[in-house]
Amino acid sequence: MRNFFKIMAWINGLVGLILMLLGIIAVIAGDRFLGHFWSNYFYPAYNFILLGIFFFLALIVARDKKD
Repeated sequence: MRNFFKIMAWINGLVGLILMLLGIIAVIAGDRFLGHFWSNYFYPAYNFILLGIFFFLALIVARDKKD
């Protein structure tokens, strides 16, 4: 279960990072990239990054309870 949380945390972090990079490209390209405004990339990115943080916290809590 710990490996699952670790893998999901990294995947969510990477998806959030990719969405943020797409948002930065949209801002540089004039507020639109692939037909979407920059905010369409940043708001989901925050959710993915926050979910990744919660998965890492779940790993820490699971490790503390095991000891």
